[in-house]
This record gives sequence, structure tokens and C-alpha cells, in this order.
Amino acid sequence: LCAHPALEPYGACRLCIVEIEGMRGYPTSCTTPAAEGMVVKTVSPEIIELRKNVIKLMLSGHTSPCFVCLHRESCEKYRPRSFKAGKVTRCVFCSNRDTCELRMLADEYEINDLEVPIIYKNLEVEQIDPFMDRDYNLCILCGRCARICEKIHEKGTIDFINRGKDARIGTAFNRPHTDTNCRFCGACVDICPTGAMSDRFAKWYGAPDWVQESTCVVCPLGCSLNFKIKDGKAIGASMSAFSREARICAIGRFVLPQLLNNPARRLSHQVRIEDGLIEASYKEAVERAAGILEAYRGDQFALIAHSGATREEIYILKKFTKEVMKSDNFALATANGDKLLIQPASVLDAINRGKIKALYSLGDFIDPISIEKLEAIIVADLFPSRLEKTADVFLAAAALAETDGTFLNSQGKVKTLKAAATPPENLFPDWKIVCDIAKKMGVSGFGFRTTGGILKEMKKRKAIDQEPPLSPEPSPLEHVDSLPQFYRGHRLSDLVCALEAFMPPEEIEKKKEREEAEETPFRIIEKIEIVPNTHMVTIQAPVIAQKCQPGQFVIAMVGRTSERIPYTISDFDRKSGTITLVTLELGRSSRELANTRAGEYLAHLTGPLGKPVDVKKYGTVVCAGGCYGVGAMLPIARAMKQAGNRVICIEEAASHYLLHWKDRLSANCDELVIVTKDGSEGLKGGVQEAIEMLIQRGEKIDQAYVIGCTFMMMLVSELAKKHGIPTQTAMNPLMLDGTGMCGACRVSVGEATKFACVDGPFLDGLKINWIELMQRQAAFKTEEIEAMPQEPVPMHEPGHACLTAKG
Repeated sequence: LCAHPALEPYGACRLCIVEIEGMRGYPTSCTTPAAEGMVVKTVSPEIIELRKNVIKLMLSGHTSPCFVCLHRESCEKYRPRSFKAGKVTRCVFCSNRDTCELRMLADEYEINDLEVPIIYKNLEVEQIDPFMDRDYNLCILCGRCARICEKIHEKGTIDFINRGKDARIGTAFNRPHTDTNCRFCGACVDICPTGAMSDRFAKWYGAPDWVQESTCVVCPLGCSLNFKIKDGKAIGASMSAFSREARICAIGRFVLPQLLNNPARRLSHQVRIEDGLIEASYKEAVERAAGILEAYRGDQFALIAHSGATREEIYILKKFTKEVMKSDNFALATANGDKLLIQPASVLDAINRGKIKALYSLGDFIDPISIEKLEAIIVADLFPSRLEKTADVFLAAAALAETDGTFLNSQGKVKTLKAAATPPENLFPDWKIVCDIAKKMGVSGFGFRTTGGILKEMKKRKAIDQEPPLSPEPSPLEHVDSLPQFYRGHRLSDLVCALEAFMPPEEIEKKKEREEAEETPFRIIEKIEIVPNTHMVTIQAPVIAQKCQPGQFVIAMVGRTSERIPYTISDFDRKSGTITLVTLELGRSSRELANTRAGEYLAHLTGPLGKPVDVKKYGTVVCAGGCYGVGAMLPIARAMKQAGNRVICIEEAASHYLLHWKDRLSANCDELVIVTKDGSEGLKGGVQEAIEMLIQRGEKIDQAYVIGCTFMMMLVSELAKKHGIPTQTAMNPLMLDGTGMCGACRVSVGEATKFACVDGPFLDGLKINWIELMQRQAAFKTEEIEAMPQEPVPMHEPGHACLTAKG
């Protein structure tokens, strides 16, 4: 695990141990030079057993419950993608599950049980820096990241810190990476074998389908890189090789995929009518652009391209300007630090003097005053711009990893761009858009089908002479303060929020002031991380606290633009006017709630909603919960016990370090059964194994309430159906508006369609169509991934409740 083709032998993991005749012990093969006559045994029962023990020791300090879980195979069948958890506490929460080298070795050596205790370090996930998450709970101390950093940059940012059981990877004095010499090249992320370091944007997509070598064109350096492609999308990028010569900056490594998949990206063409811009087909937009430009041939027309255009695109744009529009007003917009320059400057001067009346712009290059001087504007771009307010036509373009061509970099080298990602439907490269407009205007010579055809004509006309652009100084490869700030005239920090980490403090403060939300009555009284990923939030909500009943839920919005998310009420105090929510950090909205602090306010809180559970005397009632469902189970168990029932609570967790609220549950039930997937505490297995145990010992279960993940509730319902146990399951995760209007929470229950928010949230688990339910839950997995926040998250101060609380 410590070995890598790009690194020197290290011998840290000891998984390559061998036997050598005449040599004591078991040396590591990677650090032992071969010698004449040496007899080496690489496989033997003793070696295999030693390697297994080494892997088990690694797993004992890793998040390993899934390795020994009885339901691993069926669980991963129904849940092929990992849950988007804040902390990785087991494989199903790990973004690196499909490519984890430790997991692969454990499977290879058929390790399905651990004889050593599992120790979870419970280190806080470091999200304070842009682009990267660092979860050192997954670190196996292989040293790959520190060694590759030293190799590429010749002065490492990270290394081993602390000693003994506290040893881990970190920076000097544990400072944020933004306060070190880190260049954010991402090599440490790409070489990590376990996912301890991960790309915040790309991690939840899973392993790429394939990798395409291409070129970054955001700045004149034109660095080579590899685009990682998943389902036709460029989900990530990486260095083309682990070497100093192949290094890339943060823009190439992390920002490019976020530009292509940016939620602000324009995915449709638009034309202006009297009331403003409306969506149009590509054909309609091209026809409208051609019709408008017909009236502006000659010196009254100008075209402004961007410096990241390929040689083929620049050739076609110049040809269009000269041969179709009969104008010499072609300009190129380039970035100089935090300023945009249009060269030659005479083009902008002619616009301001009113001599140029029509503009074709490939980005957001000119200011509002200059825009007012124009009569006609055609825009081809990826993002909203200032030109849109008065543009006659907006053509959404394909770019970067979606197009091919060649690029002349600042060293005079011709670099190749290869189309890797599939552009959104009906979006085309700039060269094709201009060719189609030219053909619509009746001009021949623009019938190119590929950039290869354009290059052939360039060579024939001897039109490939081009001066190399100037290299940026200082280089962004050496200084993050020199990262490119613009693409097609758009400030990158406005499109990729993580870049704010490199903005001057005064600019960040101004932006915060503009975006600061108004306070609302829903004040957070307490916020505690009770176990990894599971957070308890107590909120001042007196009206809801007075009216809520066991089993009901609220809809919460953390910020004014947040999603509306349902949370089952886990506890309430009518006297103090508070309600308590327990949430598992699994996506954007739950992460927003998890990152709140005492004293802050929620933007909105609506409730109580849904039907309360039917509290009466049944006899023996089982209340079973897993993960976030443990909290939601408490008020139900308490109410059932007060109604005179014998209450048995079952708490399920992947491992002992994820158990919580045992004391609260014990105080409100007659018996508490603990069950863990890895058998580290209580029974080994899940809720269904606990119920089987109760049945076998003679318990007659008259009613069951089950709250937790869909997979667990399905398994329990199948068992309950077999034994004829009436079972109600909670359908909260499906809701959207909480009032029955949107239909998002519809569930097939027998022959009927139920709405979880108004008919539930508890519905008859014996009649639910679970397969259909899980298929619907997976319908928007990609959109959920793209919605994940990219902002750095500040580390909590020492002594904050999230760090000091015990489960």
C-alpha cells in the first residue's frame, strides 16, 4: 500500500514481506535489493497469515464495519453509490469505496472477520481549505502523500506529525494549507490509496469511466492534464504524470470540472423579443444572429474572442470577421492579473466612440458604458454576463473538455486539446457556431465538420503563424496568489466559491456583508455532534413544541436559499419551548445543518407536520432505530411506555463508536437491545437479527415501529411479514414540501398510493413496494452530487461542544 510507481521504495506498510533463504525474519521486498543467488519465497502459509494480520491491524484503526457485515453483498447491490456523509464511518459512507486499495486487499485475502478491536479515532474532517477534504480517520500512514509532495515541489507541505498512536499526516503546526506553501496541485489526493484525501467536488461521482489526456487553456501556460470522465461528464482532472514537469495549478486540477458542471452555466440558446430573452432552438438562434448581422457588414462590426480559444477557433473567428463581415475589427481579450485587456485597444475605443455598432462577443469583456453604445449584440458564452441585458441573441457554447483543437502555449509549444466530455444537448463549439452563422448568411468556405479540416486549410493558406502569448509572472505553478482570475471575461471566484480562499480579506468581508441572512425567530440553542456524522440540534420553537406529538416532523431551511428538508422531531420540551432534531450528515442540506452553531438562526422552520403515531396499549411494542432513526425513536418509545405497553427498544449501529442515546432509550423502555454490524457491541448483525432473537426466545411482538435507512426498513419489513408482526416504517427521507402538493413523497402501499407527508410519515411496512421506492430514491443521485457545497468549512474552536461531547 505504501508503494507507487512514481515513488522510491519505502517499506512502511510491510505487505510485501517475503522469506529469503539465509536471512532472518521477513524483509520487505520493495526495500531489499536483489542479489546473485538469492532464493526468495513470496508465498507461503506463514507469509499469507502475516500479511492477513497486517491488514487486520490496519482495518482495526480504519472504518471497517462493512468488511464484516452479514448484509454487505445485498446492501451494496441495492446501494451501488456511496452515501454523501460528512465523516466516513463505514464503507457505504466512503466516496473512495470503489477504488480503495485497502478494501481490495482485504477482499483478495478474504478477510471477513476481525479478531482485534476496532478503534475509531474520531478526528474532525478537515474542510477548512479550498477544494480538498481530509479525513485522517481513513489514513493508514503509508506516507505516499508526503513523499509525492516532496518529489513534485521539492519542499513538502505535509509530513508525519506527532508520535505513536497520535501520529498522522499534517502541516507544520497544523496550519491550514492556505497558510503554507501548498500549490493545490492535487497530487496528494490522486495518490492516496484509501480516500483520506479527496476532491470535494468529484468524490461522490465514484470512479471515472475513463481518462482523457488534454490541455488546460485558462492561462497561456497550456498545461497538460487528464480529464476524468463519468457518464459523459468531466468530473475531475489530474496531472498527466506524477512529476515536477507535469505539475498543474489549482485551476487545472480542481476548477475546470466545476466550470463545466457549474449550476450557473447556460444550457439553452436565447433570442430577444419585446419582453426580453426567451429560450430558442439552436437553429432559431443561428437564423436570428445571421439576420441581425446582415445589416452591420463593414467597419461597424467587431468580434472579441478570448485568449483561451484554440488556434482553429481563432482562425475561423478571424476569417468570419474578414470574409463574412468585411471588417478588420477583430480583438482578443486577455487577462493581466485582476484586469482584462482588449487588444488591439482600438476596437474598444471605436465602440466607445460609436463607430462600431454591432458586436459578436465570446465572453463578458466590456463594461455597461461601452455596451450602451452598441445597437446589436450577439453573445456566445457559457455563463450569464453583463451583455445579456441588451443582447439580441445568446448562443450557449461548448468549451474546454467538450471540444478539440490545438493551443499555442507561452513556451511556443503546440498543445493538443481532445474532446473528452459530452457537451450538453444542442451546444456546440465556437468555431461551429460561427460557421453555421456564415452559411446562413450565404457565404461559402465555412463547411467544416471537424477542427482537422480547419487545420488543413490553415496549413494550405499558411495561416498558422502565431506569436506565443506571454507567460504569467509569477507563475501560478509556484504561487497560488498568481492563479488565473478570469475565463472568457468571467471572474472565476464568482463561479467557483472555493477560490474565495485566495481573495484578499477585505473582499471576502464585503461579499459576506452582501449575503448575510436576516435573523429569524428559530434560534439554535445547542448543536452537538453526538457521534461521528450524527448531530443533535436543539432549536427555540415554542409554538411547535407546544403542539407536536410523537412521530411528527418539521420542515427546516438553514438559509434563505437552502432546500426544504424534513426532520423527525426527536424530542421536545413544552416548558422551555424547544424541539430537538437528530440528523445524519449525508448531503448538502444535512451538512448545512451540521455546520450550524449555538446562537445562530434557521431561516425557516415549519411544523409540526404529518400524522402522529397511534399511541395506545398494544401489549409488547418494539421500537427499532438505526443512525438518525435512534433519535426519532425516543418520543415514540416514551409515549408507548406511558400508555402501559412493554417496550423493547433496538438500537442498530455499524460499530460500537456509532452508538448513542443508550441512556435516554434505557430510561424510556423495559429493555434495550444493542446490535452492531461488526459485532463490536451487543449482537452481531442488524435490527432483523435482533427481532429474530426476540422471536426465538418467545416474545410475542404486537406492534413494531422502525426508523432508519430504507434498506434496513425493507429487511425488517420482510421479516415482520413472515412472522405477521404489524410494522410501521418512517418515510421522512422522501419529502419535499411537506404538505402533499408536490407528490414527491408518494409511496405505493398495497394497491393504494400514499403521500408520506400527509398520510404518514409512518406507513405500513408490510405493504410498501420497497424496490420501487429505492429506485425512485436513486433517480436524482447525480443532481444531488452536483448540489454538494464546495465552500471550505471552518474548524471548530478547541472546547466547542462538537468536539467535547461524548456519545
